Amino acid sequence: MGNGTSSRKQGNTIILPTDTRKQTRRIVFIITSIVVILTAGFLLWSLRPIILPFIVGTFAAYMCFPLLKFITRIGVPRPAGILILFGAFFLAIVVMVNLIGRIIPDEKEQLVLRTRFQYKLNERYQHFMGLEKPEDTGNMVYKYFGTDFDRFMNNINNVMRLNKEERRLFIKYHEGYQNEPPIKDLYYEYFLKNIEPVKNEDEDRVQSTKETKNGKKADLQQKSHFTSVMEAVKLWIIMPLVFLFLLIDDGEIKRFFIGLVPNRYFEVSLAVFDKVNKAIGNYLRGILIECSLVGISYAVLLMLIGFEIKMALMIGLVAGIANAIPLLGPAIAFGIGASYALIAEDVSSIMPFITTNNLFIAVAACVLIVMILDNAVFQPFVVGGAVQIHPLAVFVGIIGGSMLFGFAGLILAIPIIVVLKELTITLFRELKDYYII
Repeated sequence: MGNGTSSRKQGNTIILPTDTRKQTRRIVFIITSIVVILTAGFLLWSLRPIILPFIVGTFAAYMCFPLLKFITRIGVPRPAGILILFGAFFLAIVVMVNLIGRIIPDEKEQLVLRTRFQYKLNERYQHFMGLEKPEDTGNMVYKYFGTDFDRFMNNINNVMRLNKEERRLFIKYHEGYQNEPPIKDLYYEYFLKNIEPVKNEDEDRVQSTKETKNGKKADLQQKSHFTSVMEAVKLWIIMPLVFLFLLIDDGEIKRFFIGLVPNRYFEVSLAVFDKVNKAIGNYLRGILIECSLVGISYAVLLMLIGFEIKMALMIGLVAGIANAIPLLGPAIAFGIGASYALIAEDVSSIMPFITTNNLFIAVAACVLIVMILDNAVFQPFVVGGAVQIHPLAVFVGIIGGSMLFGFAGLILAIPIIVVLKELTITLFRELKDYYII
C-alpha cells in the first residue's frame, strides 16, 4: 500500500504525494509573500508623496463606517448614505480649508510678526543683560557670559531679519500695498530699528518703484506659486477618492485578502482582521475627539488670558493637530504662545492681574491646565479603549518615520505602531487558542 509519500500516475496526470504537495504550497506561499512584501515596499518608497493623502482618506473612511452602518440601519439605502457622507466630507474639507486660510497669517502679517518678534526679543535681551542705555556695560551675567549670549542673539537675528525683497514688501505694505490697511507706525519704527543702516531702507524705497524691471521676476514667482498649488491639488485629490471608494467597497478588500489565506488559518485570519480593524477604528475616532477637545481648550484658555482671537484659534488648531503625536502638542502650544507673549503690546484679559509682564507665565499655566485635562479626562474617557503604546516605541517610531517618509512618516508613525502591536498580540493569541503553535 505505501504511506502516501510515493507518486502515482492517473491517466496522463502525475499525482504528487500529500507531503510533497504541502511542501510545494508552502514554498509557493513563502515566495509569493516575499515578492508581495518587496513590491509593496518599493511602491511605498516610490509613491511617498501620495502616502499622506491616501492615509488621510483611509482614516476618514474608517471614522465614517459606523455612521454609514447607522444610516443604513434606519432605512436609508446604502448608495444614498454613501452620497450623504461623501457630500458631508467634501463640505467639511471646504470649510476647514476656508477656516485655516483665515487663521494662518498672510504675507503682510508674517512680515509684521517677524519684525515685532525680532525687536521685542532684542529689547528683552538688553533689559535682562542691563544694556538698556548706550553707556551701560551690562550686569554680572553679561560680564561673564556676554560673548556667548551675543553670538547666540546674532544667530537669531540673522534668521529673523527680513531680506532685501521682504524689506521692500514691508515698506509697500506700510504705504498701503494692494488696498491693505497700512502697517502701524509703531511696527514701522520696529522695522527701522531692526534693519542695519538706514540707507538700506531708502534704497528699498527707490527700488520698490522699479516695477518694470522686476515684472518678469514677479511673473516667474507667481507661476512658481501657481505650479505648487496645482501640484498640491493633484496630490490631495486622491484623498476624497480614497474615502469614496472605501465606503463603496462593502468588504470586498477584506474578502480578497482573507481568500488568500490557507483554509487551516481562515478562522485565525478572520479574527485577527476583525480585531485589528476594530482597534484602528477606536484609535482614530478617539484621537480625533481628543485632539479636537485639546485644540478647543487651548483656544478658549488663551483667549481668556488676553490673546487675540485669531492667534488663539491658530495656536489651538496647530496644537490640537500636533497632539496626536505625544508631547508635541504641548511643546508647540507653549513655543508659539510664549513667542506671542514676548511681542504682545497690550493684554485685554478678563483677569485683571494678567499683564504683558506676566503673560508668559499665564501661557505656561494654560499649557499645564490643558495637559492635566488631557491626561486626567480626555485620554481616559475618550481614548481609554484604544491600544496603549510604550513611550520608547512612540519615540523611536516618530524619529524613524520622519527619517524615512518625512512629515507623512511623522504623522503615520503612531497609527502604524498601533496596527503592528494589535496585529502581533491578536495573531499569537489566536494561534494559541487554535493550538496552531
